[in-house]
Parts: sequence; C-alpha cells; structure tokens
Amino acid sequence: MAKLAKILILGVSLVGLAACGDDAGQQNAQTQTPPSVVVKTVEAQDVSTTIEYVGKTAASQQVDVRARVNGTLLVRPFREGTNVKAGELLFSIDPAEFEANVALAKAEVAKAEANVVETRANRERYKVLVKRQAASQAKLDEAEALYQNAVAQREGAKAQLQKAALDLDYTQIASPLDGRAGLAKVDEGNLIGPDSGILVSVIKLDPVNVLFSISEREYLGFATQGRGQAQAAFTPRIRLADDTIYLHDGEIDLIDNKVDPATGTINIRLRFPNPDELLFPGQFVNVILVSSNPVQKVVAPQAAVQENQSGAFVLVVDQENKVTSRPIQTGETFGASVVVEEGLAAGERIVVEGIQKVRPGAAVTPVESGS
Repeated sequence: MAKLAKILILGVSLVGLAACGDDAGQQNAQTQTPPSVVVKTVEAQDVSTTIEYVGKTAASQQVDVRARVNGTLLVRPFREGTNVKAGELLFSIDPAEFEANVALAKAEVAKAEANVVETRANRERYKVLVKRQAASQAKLDEAEALYQNAVAQREGAKAQLQKAALDLDYTQIASPLDGRAGLAKVDEGNLIGPDSGILVSVIKLDPVNVLFSISEREYLGFATQGRGQAQAAFTPRIRLADDTIYLHDGEIDLIDNKVDPATGTINIRLRFPNPDELLFPGQFVNVILVSSNPVQKVVAPQAAVQENQSGAFVLVVDQENKVTSRPIQTGETFGASVVVEEGLAAGERIVVEGIQKVRPGAAVTPVESGS
C-alpha cells in the first residue's frame, strides 16, 4: 500500500508539472514579438513616359570621292580610317598631260587675240575707205564679219583654256569636308578616271543621325501631346548594343512629309552629338522617346513586387501593422523602381525586405526603409 501511494503521488506531481509547462508556453506565445520587416512608404513622383523603337545610325553628311579626269595615280597621302580636313589632299593624278594642255590652250588664246587685233584694224580701215568712197560697203561688211568671227574664236579659245585649267585642278583630289576617310578603293600607280567609281568615302561623324519610323496613329498622338509640335513632345535618347544609355540627348531633326503607303509609317530623323565618335553609321540602336511633359504616378521599389498566377502583387502593412496582399498593375520600370498604374496609393506602406517571414493577415513589426 505504501508503494502504491508513492506511485499515485508521483503521477499527480507529473501532471501538475505538465500543466505548468502548458501555461508557460501559452504565455510565451502571447508575448512573442511579431517578426520585423522593412517597409517603404510609397510616393507619387513626376514620371516621364517612354516609348522605344528600333533605329539605325547614319552619317550626318557623306561624300563619295570620285576622279573627274583620267590619269595615273601618283600619290595617296592620306591614311585610311583617319580624320581629314576639308581641302586636304587625298589623291594626286599625274598632271603632266594636263599641264601641256593648259600651255597649248594659252597659245591658242594668244593666237586668237592676235587675230582679233588684226581683223579689228582691217575693219577700222575699211570704215575710213567707205567714208571716202574708196571701198564698197560689201568690203566693210566682209571685214566686220571677219572681226566678229575672230572675237568668237578668241572666246572659244578662252573657254578651252578654262577647261584645261579645270582638268589640271581635277588632278588634285581634296576632301570636300571635315570627316573620317574610309578604305581607299585604289592604290598608287593605277590608272584611274571617272569610270573608276568611288575612290574613298568621307563621312561626318559629329553630329550623327539616327533613323527610325513610327505609325501614323503614334505620330498623331505625339503631335497632340506636343500641341501640334511633335518635336516638342519628347526628348530622344538611345540605348546602345551593350544596353547602356548614350551619354548625350538628341533632338528631332526631321519628320518626313508623307506616310509610306506600303507600311503606314512616317520616317523620323534624329540628330545626336558625337564628339567622341562613339557612334558609327550602320549601328542598330534602341530609340527611347522620353516625354517632355511628366505626370504624377505612384512608384514602388521593384524588390517589393511579387508575382503569382494572378499577376503582380505587393504586401501592404496597414495602420494596425497587419499584412494584406494587394494585387497591382505595373507600368514601365526605371532603375530599381516600377510605376504602379493601379492598386496602390501614395502614403501606403509596403514590405520591401523580409517578405518570406510574413503571410497575409499576420502582424509585423515594421521598420521604415532608409532609402
């Protein structure tokens, strides 16, 4: 009996201890601090809408250099692929034949001038004789005709001299503009001429053009936003092949005066400064048209935006520090932020860090983000 009494007492003690343990656990659960999360109070900011297109760079000015006379190429002093100045010598054709032609033309001019002097003197002599009735009017008319013919021959000789001088000048082929010379198509020693085609192309790289096209509907929208001046509605920028934004903003240089009936688009030409000659003609770029009239929109950190089968959502912390899942409609992104078109208002708090710690309906300890 004594042994049985000891067992009963031990059992009651164990039950008492278990009850005390349950009470302590409940008290700990009731006093446990809600998990800490970092929250961000969303704000409305001025946001400039952007539209992107595929564009292609082009030289703002390009000249294809050709030969205008036939001859042997003696000198090609420029270095291919380098910048040249307007008037700088690019090709020199053997001038010997053309110098001889100039000398011959000068001789013809001198001969024609002498003939003019002689025929003029004869005409004046016959004028005197006619007055004295010592010669007929027919002789005077003949002398006048010879004089006029001599004058015409002199003018023709002068024209030949001018042409010979031009041909001599054409043996020295200079750059027509400041720009960069490309690959030369001919080497020294070759016989070249007008049929040789392009000798070299010189292009102006600063500024550089960017060409792209937009639909007729989009153009009407731009013109409306810019109150009839589509050029004033947007600031052009470009994204390069390495996904970086080009340092310099551009300007709308030209909007074509017609719609392409085959595509229903309008061609637009932009112009960008290119002082470092980073852009070359023929590059494909992303044209970004940034609105010049920003509007107020709610902006949220991208880190706060989650995705599920229903779409994008954020976790909103209310005034009682409880979490609510809120579906949102997102717009364009810029940097680490995203525009929230619908579902969120300025001044609301959203969870940006510690999202994995909480679930909708749970209480949290919010810590305001410092950025």
